[in-house]
Amino acid sequence: MEFRIRELSRKLSFLGYRNFEIRRMLETATGTERPDPGNRRQCRAAVAVLEKYERLGSRYMRTYSK
Repeated sequence: MEFRIRELSRKLSFLGYRNFEIRRMLETATGTERPDPGNRRQCRAAVAVLEKYERLGSRYMRTYSK
């Protein structure tokens, strides 16, 4: 899970999200900027939120980068 969170964070950075925005996404999902790797519920919530924003960012890029 920790690898997936890092991977999604890198994708979001590539899509133009700033580090502070990614930290806020994680904080909103888990209550902390850095999810506890041992807490599966926190990790699943973090992954779900990051995947949602990754989909939104990718859709935006496809739509407006023509």
